[in-house]
Amino acid sequence: APAEAPAGAAAEERAPAPAAAAAAEKRSAQDVELSILDERFQQVLKENAMLCAQLRETNQALQAASQEEEELTATWKGTIAFSARQKMAVAGLAKNVQVDARARSSRLVEGALQVQELQDVHKRLKAVNRQLQFAQEVQAGQLAEVENKSASRSSRARRLEQALYQLVSHAQGVAGLEDTVVALVSKCGPLVRTVLAKEAQREALAMSAHEQQERSVMAEAEGQAA
Repeated sequence: APAEAPAGAAAEERAPAPAAAAAAEKRSAQDVELSILDERFQQVLKENAMLCAQLRETNQALQAASQEEEELTATWKGTIAFSARQKMAVAGLAKNVQVDARARSSRLVEGALQVQELQDVHKRLKAVNRQLQFAQEVQAGQLAEVENKSASRSSRARRLEQALYQLVSHAQGVAGLEDTVVALVSKCGPLVRTVLAKEAQREALAMSAHEQQERSVMAEAEGQAA
């Protein structure tokens, strides 16, 4: 074996130069490959670092979006509850408005019916009033006619009474007719005697008033003369 070692070393020493060049080239290729792998690894590390940064940013954005989503969800739920309360309030108001409108409609209908009834009553009262006015006018005309007739009769009766009294007075003043006048008056009945008595009283009162007026005038004249 010791004898073979020098022989191997000699053989290597006797190896051709192209083999060494190939080995060196192989080592150079390996170094280049390692260098490329190292560059790729560094590039991968940079890309990984960038991806991690982007992942962190994405996680932060996702957390912010989740928080915003929760806030929006809470706001949405509150909005739904508020909307439900508003709907209930609107429904209540609409119901109250409908009830109020129905009540007003009922009152308006009742008022319209009352107005119609009052208008009918007013028409009937106007008709009755016209009838009463006509009846009053007719009655007033009849009363005026009766009063005129009564006044005419009273005036005629008064003239007849005065003529009768004057006739009897004149006959009593004629000599020789006293007994005849008394007999005629007694035969005429109580109505004629009543008329004559009233006329006699009227004449007596008139004469008394005339005498009293004359005495007053004379007394006044005497007082002025004194």
